[in-house]
Amino acid sequence: MNHLDLADGLRLFAAAKVGDRFGHTEHLRFAWSVLDEAETTEEAERVVCHTIRHVSQAIGDPGKFNHTLTIFWMRVLELHAAESPRASLDDLIELHPELLDIGLPHRHWSDINRIEAKRGWVEPDVAPIS
Repeated sequence: MNHLDLADGLRLFAAAKVGDRFGHTEHLRFAWSVLDEAETTEEAERVVCHTIRHVSQAIGDPGKFNHTLTIFWMRVLELHAAESPRASLDDLIELHPELLDIGLPHRHWSDINRIEAKRGWVEPDVAPIS
């Protein structure tokens, strides 16, 4: 059993990057690739959070990382992947264009950017993830 670590996360992060840009779509590609390589969902979530937190600190913007937001997108990807197990990420985006809507988390939380959500998982207070 080979567990993923920060080095794997950084490798997959670099592979998802397009030039100097690392926007929402690149975050989704990164999360998707980790989900594909990880043995468990928990491992994927741990590696993605650790990697993004590490990169945020390395670029001098540690306050940018949001744990709840990161886990939300991982869980939405997992939910849609379970519905369409043979789909690629591009297929999922075509089937679920809301994946590209960076405002989607605001349908589930009244304040996704509060400090508690940045530091750890906070359950949705507006609507469940389903």
